[in-house]
Amino acid sequence: MTKKEKGFTKHIHGGAELTMDEYASYLSALSVKPFLTAVEASTLFDIGLTRIQKMMNAPDCDFTVCASGKGAHRIHREAFEKYLMRHMLTVNKEV
Repeated sequence: MTKKEKGFTKHIHGGAELTMDEYASYLSALSVKPFLTAVEASTLFDIGLTRIQKMMNAPDCDFTVCASGKGAHRIHREAFEKYLMRHMLTVNKEV
């Protein structure tokens, strides 16, 4: 029986199914990437995509950067980590 048959896989946004080793490598790569999409930030920080989008639209949002394309925004990873630390208490109260 293979690991995929035993259930040692992780589904990520976009429908991809990764083994746990592949998923760990993916998270490792995201953790050093300076700019993330909302989907990548959702995966890396284990926060729902809708909540990420609400944070990006908040008036005190200081972690987004306008990228090339049709209104494409990227999340500056380090600034987002600081934002999460500043707002951790309010996020936990909403849950």
